[in-house]
Amino acid sequence: MTYSKVNPRENLKIALFLAMNTGFVDAFTFFHFGERFASLQTGNLIQTGLNLAQGHFKAAFQFMIPVLFFIAGAIVKTLFTKYKKRKGGDEAQDLILVQMVGIAVFTLLFATVLQLPQAIFVGILSFFMVIQGDLFTRVHGLPYANIMSTGNIKSLATNFAEYLVERYKKYLQNSFLFFELVLSFVIGAFLSSFVGHWLGNFTLLGSSVLLLLAYFAYHKETKKAEIA
Repeated sequence: MTYSKVNPRENLKIALFLAMNTGFVDAFTFFHFGERFASLQTGNLIQTGLNLAQGHFKAAFQFMIPVLFFIAGAIVKTLFTKYKKRKGGDEAQDLILVQMVGIAVFTLLFATVLQLPQAIFVGILSFFMVIQGDLFTRVHGLPYANIMSTGNIKSLATNFAEYLVERYKKYLQNSFLFFELVLSFVIGAFLSSFVGHWLGNFTLLGSSVLLLLAYFAYHKETKKAEIA
C-alpha cells in the first residue's frame, strides 16, 4: 500500500482535478476580466507594479483587490482549519464543498442578476481559490502546488535530471507525475477557452464540476484509508 492511499490529501487524481481547476479559472479571468488572475497572485502583483511605474494608480489598486481577497481567504481558511482540528474533525471535505458551492452560487448570480466591477468579481473568486492551494500541498509524498505551475515545472526537470544521472526509476516516475500536473493546468485552460464560447458568463460552473469530482475522489480515498 502506497503512502498516498493512506493519506487521501496526497492522492494524484485529486491533485490533477485541482490543477485543472486552477487552469480553468485563471484562463477565464485573464481573458475576460482585464488580465487578472484568481489564483496566480504573482501575475496580479506584476500588473500592480507595471501600472504604478506608469502612474496608473487606480489601475494598480484594481489589480491589488484580488490579492487582498486572496489574503482574506487564507485567513478564513486557517481559522476554520484550527476550529475543526480542535473539534477533532477533517476540514478538507467541508472546505472543498465550500469552494465548490461558493463558486457555483456566485457564478449563477453574476451571470444573471449581480452586477460587480471586474476586480471585485475576480477577488471573490480569489477568496475561494486559496482554499485548495493551502489545503492540498503534497502528492505521493512530494511537495507540489495546485494554484501555480512554476514549481511543478522545476520539479519535473529536477527529477528528470536526477534520473539521467542516478538511473533510479523513482525519479523518472516523479518527473511523469509533475508532467501530469503541468498538463492538467494546460487542459484546464483549454477547456475554459473552449466551452467559454458557448457558456459565456456561466463558464465558471465548469470549475464547480471539477471541484465536485475532486470532492468525490477525496471522499472515496478517505473511505479507503478508514478501511486500511
